[in-house]
Amino acid sequence: MKTIRIMTIIALILLVAIGISMAFLSVGDRDRQASADTSVESDGDLEPGDSIETNGEGTQNTERGTQAQNTVDDTAQIPAEADEPAAEEEPELRFIAVGDIMLGRGVEYWVKKNGGYKTAFEKVKHILGNGDVVFGNLECPLTSSQKGLSKNGKIVLKAAPESVTALTSAGFNLMSLSNNHIMDYYETGLFDTMELLDQNGIIYAGAGRNIDQARELAVIEKNGLKIGLLAYTDMAEIVFAGDPYLSFAAGPEKSGVAPIKYEMIKEDIEKARDKVDLLAVSLHWGIEDSFKVTAEQVEFAHNLIDDGADIILGHHPHQFQGIEIYNGKPIIYSMGNILFDQNESENMESFIVDMKYKGTELTEFTATPVRIIKKSYVEVQTGSDAANILNRQIELCRKLGTEPETVNDILVFK
Repeated sequence: MKTIRIMTIIALILLVAIGISMAFLSVGDRDRQASADTSVESDGDLEPGDSIETNGEGTQNTERGTQAQNTVDDTAQIPAEADEPAAEEEPELRFIAVGDIMLGRGVEYWVKKNGGYKTAFEKVKHILGNGDVVFGNLECPLTSSQKGLSKNGKIVLKAAPESVTALTSAGFNLMSLSNNHIMDYYETGLFDTMELLDQNGIIYAGAGRNIDQARELAVIEKNGLKIGLLAYTDMAEIVFAGDPYLSFAAGPEKSGVAPIKYEMIKEDIEKARDKVDLLAVSLHWGIEDSFKVTAEQVEFAHNLIDDGADIILGHHPHQFQGIEIYNGKPIIYSMGNILFDQNESENMESFIVDMKYKGTELTEFTATPVRIIKKSYVEVQTGSDAANILNRQIELCRKLGTEPETVNDILVFK
């Protein structure tokens, strides 16, 4: 019994010792937790979302969740740099213009003897071929009709329908028909010409089956630019002898050409302005066989530019008159003859005008001297052959306040 009591006492002592040890361990854990809490508080007040990380050496690294969130938010607020689209290039265009074209009478005779209609512009095709738009004034109807006005009352002109080959082979695609010869064979000659040009893709302005069509804007589109043409003549209302007598002026129910009347042209410009990028106005006017430009013509041309025209293309005098650059826009008062059978030396000399545009801005303007040879073809003039033509033109331009310079036998306008 004594032994049992001893064993019982020993067991109780062990139990007490184990209980004391457990109590001690529990107190130690609470102390360590309190110490950790105190350490965190000393670094700053933690808020929900804060975290504690321990590096490999047991040192605590603390990051604020709000700081991390702010970093994300700030990044989100900086838009990614979008690739800016490249600036769109302005379309470029070359507008080439020449003077009066007459393919009948002596021209027809000599062209046929010297190789045919394709040879007429062959020697200047390297210039004309550069044009997106190639313009001229067609100074005769292309018709087989035999019924014309009285040759006692005026010079009566026409050319054979096959002469259109001279135009197509040279690249002409824009024509004025508003002049004092397009109805020399009455409306039959006019309608034959219109039909032939339509068949060959040549756009025209200035004449039609009635006044509305004669005033109609002709539009040609090249390189993304729309080029418009309006055309008029100051000889529309003259009455010519014939059977019957005839005035070329178109009416509401009468075929013919559009007359030069300022208010009418201004109205047409205003209607056309928003339909095209570049607007040319052809004027058949002025003093025949003369280099003189009148003060009235200058004022009239300036008004049309102010009204919205970009280019003035003059015809009728058969001689190449001065060029004026007005508010950055070219006014060619008379472009002379590019192909005609007249005998006067000055009437055989003219220029091929080359206008280069970037968008709607005129960037280059040059004029190449040419001469009609043997009444059948056109040839560029150089050296001593060009000198007189160039010097005369410089003087004529100077009188209009424009100063071109000569570079390699070509007039260059700044």
